Amino acid sequence: MAIDYTTTALIASVKRRASVPTSQSLFESTDFNSILTDEMQSIIVPLIMAEQQDFFIHSKDLAIDGSTREFDIPTRAVGMKVKDVGFYRTSSNDFDSRPRLNISDFGDPQGDMVKSLGGFYLQGNKIVFSDAPTNTGDKLRVYYYRRPNNLIAENKAAKIASIDTGTKTLTFGSRPTAWTTSTTFDLIKGTPGFHSLADDATVSAIDTLTLTFTDDLPTGLAVGDWVGESGESPVAQIPYSAQPLLSQLGSVKILEALGDLKGMQMAQEKYQMLVQNFVRTISKRVDNSPKKIINRNGIFSGVRRRHFRNY
Repeated sequence: MAIDYTTTALIASVKRRASVPTSQSLFESTDFNSILTDEMQSIIVPLIMAEQQDFFIHSKDLAIDGSTREFDIPTRAVGMKVKDVGFYRTSSNDFDSRPRLNISDFGDPQGDMVKSLGGFYLQGNKIVFSDAPTNTGDKLRVYYYRRPNNLIAENKAAKIASIDTGTKTLTFGSRPTAWTTSTTFDLIKGTPGFHSLADDATVSAIDTLTLTFTDDLPTGLAVGDWVGESGESPVAQIPYSAQPLLSQLGSVKILEALGDLKGMQMAQEKYQMLVQNFVRTISKRVDNSPKKIINRNGIFSGVRRRHFRNY
């Protein structure tokens, strides 16, 4: 029997852990999904990120037009935080990382360090260069920690039944009737680790059981994957081994809402035990290869990696 990775199974797990009757009427599925989303975003994601094992890393390429010096941090970045910023050399598939400096380094009386080091600084939610990059044949690539989508019921998304890459068309067994050509979509893997293959995709045509997309379908998309409205997902976009923690947190909140303080305390103690075991499983993602720490600004780094270049 295939494993059910959806929110239906996640909610069933919460009910088992909290001994909530299936027939109860206090919480609807939307309530469970809202509670689980809050716990995932506020507790599970920071817990995983604290291990610094590069979960949730995505990249976004921004156009360089020769006149823009301020670029928006991707809106889905956790805490509006970036991992790295640099130029993607389209001619060589090379990534030229740029150093992050402080805003006080811009226009310093002793010299504009942002300009001389070819770096950037952060101002609010923007990546700012001293001068607009002029290498218009390249892209500004931003690596960031992508926020998992909010959780929804299965019937609020559509499971892919067939794929036609030539016509860019996906067919489903069923889909939400509210979708229109103005709706934007996320295409999400239906198996661990539930990676988003495309965000905010647009469609050119929509029929009863099909969507025809404007751009080419992403590599790796397969039958059984999911399509949901932008920012929504019927599968939790966290490691599968983290889902017991998420359902346990859900049970804590449900027991709290029901006024079962003793049950809530026991559920919290169980959660703490699960956390310890989970952290052990993710604290080192590559067992037989120690992580190498490279000083890109060291004396043995190449000129390009020492960042002494202007654009």
